This record gives sequence, structure tokens and C-alpha cells, in this order.
Amino acid sequence: MNTLLIQFAVAVVVFLAGTATGIKWHAGQDAIAQQQAAKQRDEQAAQQREANDKAAFRHADRLATVNTQLGDAREKIAKLSDRRCLDAGAVRVLDAIGSVSNRADAGDPARPPATAAADTSERASDTGTGIRVERFATERDVAGAIALCRAKYAEVSAQLIPYLDREDRLFPPK
Repeated sequence: MNTLLIQFAVAVVVFLAGTATGIKWHAGQDAIAQQQAAKQRDEQAAQQREANDKAAFRHADRLATVNTQLGDAREKIAKLSDRRCLDAGAVRVLDAIGSVSNRADAGDPARPPATAAADTSERASDTGTGIRVERFATERDVAGAIALCRAKYAEVSAQLIPYLDREDRLFPPK
């Protein structure tokens, strides 16, 4: 009976030692996995920073190019005439595009309408019954608005396309 008790005690000690060794081994494997995950996160963060830096440099180069092109266009626009090319109705249609509501918020004074056509000119003519104000756009006004619009489009697309590409890589379509 005594030997049976000793055998049982040795079996319990061996079992506990095996369990402790297994727990230590498992904890070591968890620590190794955590270290590898941290290393992978650091590498991914470094790659993302590098990609962001490259994208920022590309965007800055593209923006400098667009600004140069806009400056060249403005120089050519300055040489255009002040001849009327859009009448008042066409200017009103262009002004209405993209403008926000003219409603004032509570407690705010009313805002003037936003204009989309750049630098529309006002000319006054006396009709005999009073002064009539006629709005029209010159060739310079129209060319300037188009040049500015194209420059802003190029700037926005230079930012949006890389963002959409990155989103497609991170979240591929199913």
C-alpha cells in the first residue's frame, strides 16, 4: 500500500511538472508570436510612412506643375480682349452652378450669392428711365474661370487617385 501511495505521489509530481513545463512553453510561444506581430506592425508602419512620403513628394511636384501651368495660362489670358462673350443670362446660369443656398442661418445676416464665373464685369447703361445694370463676362473672365477650374481639378485628382488606389489595395472589391 505504501508503494502505491509513493507511485501516486510521483505520478502527481510528474504531471504537475509536465503541466508547468507546458505552460512555460506555451507562454514562450505567445511571447514569440507577440514579438513577431510587433515587428510586422513596425515594418508595415515604416512602409506606410515611406509610401506617404513618396505620395506627398509626387503631389507637391504635381501641384508645382499645375501652378506653373496656371501662371502661364493667366499670362496668356491677360493678353485676351475685354470683348463680351457671355451675356447676362449665361452668366447667371454659370453663377448658379455649385453655389450654396443663399438662406441665412438663424441669427446670421443674409449672404450674397456665390459666383462661379470668375470676375464677371458689370457695365451700366442709362436707358432714360433709370440705370440698368447689365452683367456680362469677357473673354478674359471666361478663360480665367476655365483655367482655374482645370487647375483645381488637376489638384484634386492628384490627391484622389492615389487615395482610391490605396483603398482598393486595402479593401479589394469582392
